[in-house]
Amino acid sequence: MKLVICDMDGTVIGRDERIPEDARDFIEKLEQRGIMFTVATGRSEGYMRDRIERMGITCPYIATNGATILHGDKVLRRVQFSIEPLRGVLNEARKLGMSVLYTFCGRERTEYITDWIIREGEKRGFAYQEEPFTEEEWKNLKADKLLIMDPARQGAIDEIERMLQAVQSDALYVRYRNKALELNEKSANKAAAVTRLAELLGIALDEILVIGDDDNDIEMFQMGCKSAAVSNVSENARPFASYVSHLPEFQGVKEIVRKFCFDDGVDYYE
Repeated sequence: MKLVICDMDGTVIGRDERIPEDARDFIEKLEQRGIMFTVATGRSEGYMRDRIERMGITCPYIATNGATILHGDKVLRRVQFSIEPLRGVLNEARKLGMSVLYTFCGRERTEYITDWIIREGEKRGFAYQEEPFTEEEWKNLKADKLLIMDPARQGAIDEIERMLQAVQSDALYVRYRNKALELNEKSANKAAAVTRLAELLGIALDEILVIGDDDNDIEMFQMGCKSAAVSNVSENARPFASYVSHLPEFQGVKEIVRKFCFDDGVDYYE
């Protein structure tokens, strides 16, 4: 392996969103062996910028489910979609008590504050402000990503999904069980971004190990790289990973990396 590409939420970090204390040291030791480490996440670059630095990641990384590839502050790829065709769906989501979080050029924005939005901000040490769109913005704004979250998780997300399926839009969505829908431009996914990143770095796909845990990692698992999932992987994504760790989250990441990258014949897990 020449490159390890790892998901963030549920893989490197848990619900507390804290970077593991040994993450930086582990990545440094991996790179001392000539193996690069980076991430492919659904999070925006605004959220990731500080975390990339704290983890000591020096090569390009993938954000917003593949809509963006970044190297430091330099944008290597960004694909976006128009929000205007989705206006009716988003209004209905609001009526149903859901939260909507937009990402525009790496910056997150919301039209209205909900309890879920407040909790998300508290976890990040950030207070979101209501920023309603003008009519001109509705017509012209293009998003990197759009997240529709149903904190109640009682089935209302089914209605929003049905509405999305009836809308003519240049966006596609990934559903996360009964809690959320995440939208990106049709060509934007982690697999497409990994392919582009491999080209930029001059690395073959079979020299890359991808690690994830959820439904937005499925296409990445299917693309010809070595693939593995941590033990807390979703039931939808589990069949697509060639290996599932014994351990969850970052402990599982370390187990997988040792198994695939350290050629010493030992099956590592604690």
